Amino acid sequence: MIYLAGYIIFVGVASFLMKFAMKSLNAYQINLLMAIGMLVITVPAMWLAQKNLKIPTEGLPIGILAGFLMAAGSLLFVFSLTKLPVGLASAISTAYIIVVVLLSWIFLKEPLDFIKIIGILLTVAGVAILSAR
Repeated sequence: MIYLAGYIIFVGVASFLMKFAMKSLNAYQINLLMAIGMLVITVPAMWLAQKNLKIPTEGLPIGILAGFLMAAGSLLFVFSLTKLPVGLASAISTAYIIVVVLLSWIFLKEPLDFIKIIGILLTVAGVAILSAR
């Protein structure tokens, strides 16, 4: 839970700051800076955690695909900030949770119980409410 709290705080503050950064940087430049930030943070973290920078080859193809999808999604999010208020764009972007839950249910056979269905419906309702003008 501590990791998720950190994620929420860091991504929340970063999303807020992106709007200011976009006054002089474009979406491509911001995404490049995020990639540099990922390298600066992840390489030392990997070294500290596993004492080397090895990546298992068996997980490489799906890891590369996930990395490219995250990068493309990040770029699209930054583009959305050029057209929408940061609060609205951030709220709508949380709808990715629906995709995660459904793919987990289909491919990982994770249970899709009543509580998760209610959560998905509340997510859709929340996005709809925040998107209404």
